[in-house]
Amino acid sequence: MKITVDAVEAALRTAWPQAQLTTDPVPLTGGQWASMARLAVRGTPPGAPGDLVLRIAPHAAMGAKELAVQRQMAEAGVATPAIRLSGPAGEPFDGAWAVMDFIPGTPLLAGLDGLAAARRLPQLARRLPAQLADTMAALHRIDPGPIIEHVRQSAPSTAFTVDELLLHLAAAAQASRQPNLIAAASALTASRPDQSGSVICHGDLHPLNLIEHDGRLVVLDWTAAVLAPPGYDITATWLLLRHPPLPAPAPLRPAIAAAARLLAGSFVRRYHAANPHAETGPLDWYAGLHALRILSELAFWQREHDPRAHSHPWRLLAPASTALLARATDISVRPV
Repeated sequence: MKITVDAVEAALRTAWPQAQLTTDPVPLTGGQWASMARLAVRGTPPGAPGDLVLRIAPHAAMGAKELAVQRQMAEAGVATPAIRLSGPAGEPFDGAWAVMDFIPGTPLLAGLDGLAAARRLPQLARRLPAQLADTMAALHRIDPGPIIEHVRQSAPSTAFTVDELLLHLAAAAQASRQPNLIAAASALTASRPDQSGSVICHGDLHPLNLIEHDGRLVVLDWTAAVLAPPGYDITATWLLLRHPPLPAPAPLRPAIAAAARLLAGSFVRRYHAANPHAETGPLDWYAGLHALRILSELAFWQREHDPRAHSHPWRLLAPASTALLARATDISVRPV
């Protein structure tokens, strides 16, 4: 999506009549869903910085859910960018938009590929599992009540519970027209575990969504947030640590796989130490749920000739997702 000076200034002036860009918007990369740009703004009101980020969500309801969660998490004391302005899809942008503080610093694994991962293994093993687990445990201790209320008010049509997510994934599996994928969705639905002990799960807490700033870890990107038992969050992060979607030369893959196994195991153990009374639920089932989401999306993109079928990092997770879904359902799905 092209982000122009005129469109940005029109958005800013809905609440800040004196706002003006001092440079062209600078596109930000790294996201797989929203369009983002860094803004340098003068004429902001007192208390609002001039260094800001514009985020445009292609799906209005999902964007509204994300902002509702992010605002309430900030209210609860979580380090996350403050949202200064927001607006609906239409004018001046096609998608729902928000302007939030720019957080200087770099994600925990910025610019990492397979070779860089191999070089940084000792450092990663010492710090990364604890950073992810401690952050996740802190999020799970936050009272979900106010967040649920605001999400239901702001985005009543979005999937925000495991039951609602299962309905969405079952529809995605049907759209793929793959019988085994459809059967796996039905099997997961039939074996859904008890949802007591549900918390607000980030849903995508990986190293690129954490930034170190002023001695704190700042949490980014609440698009995938759901109300679920902690096992939902644990397995999402475990999957990305255990099977990192990093292209790597063949000779390095065994070493990276061994290190990934170590990091993933350390993360799970650290989470249990940080939150010993959490009711995680059956981790294999939640891993299967994430695998279903990955395989359904990939199958749909492939069927629709969507470029994401060949460019999205999830394509590197297809073999692992196939194995995890088979473990959870006893159904073998053809890898994409």
